[in-house]
Amino acid sequence: MFKIYKGDDVVVEGESPLTITGINPNANVAAGEYQVVRVEDDRESERVDIPAFNTLPIAVTGVTLSPKTSNAEAETAGTRQLTAAVAPSNATNKSVSYAIAPTTSGLSVNNSGLISWSEVVAAGTYTTTVTTADGAKKDTHVLTLTEPVSEEGE
Repeated sequence: MFKIYKGDDVVVEGESPLTITGINPNANVAAGEYQVVRVEDDRESERVDIPAFNTLPIAVTGVTLSPKTSNAEAETAGTRQLTAAVAPSNATNKSVSYAIAPTTSGLSVNNSGLISWSEVVAAGTYTTTVTTADGAKKDTHVLTLTEPVSEEGE
């Protein structure tokens, strides 16, 4: 049987392999912060420092954009703010990037998910894709710019 100590406290004991819980994900743990002893006949061996280690990060499992679709009139400048929700909410790396297609003069999306278009952008559908830095998970938003409605008598 083995025991793992942190200072004077036993954090886990049992047969090998043992798992230390309660450490933040993606953390650096210094050599000697934890020690291990072997227990035989209720006697503990000398404490041995556990080498430095890194805990595992919490991986991204998905991303969801909202809203999923937007509509506006062409020939009128405008913006739409998209929100990316990375799952799980406690993922270590929540970084995302945005791209919009087709590439069109006067149409862009910034790294905060704000789509902007000028009055020169033609009617059509434009797809924004969000991609997570961790795991390359993706979701999309479709912006539809419609032909302006002409008023009678013009």
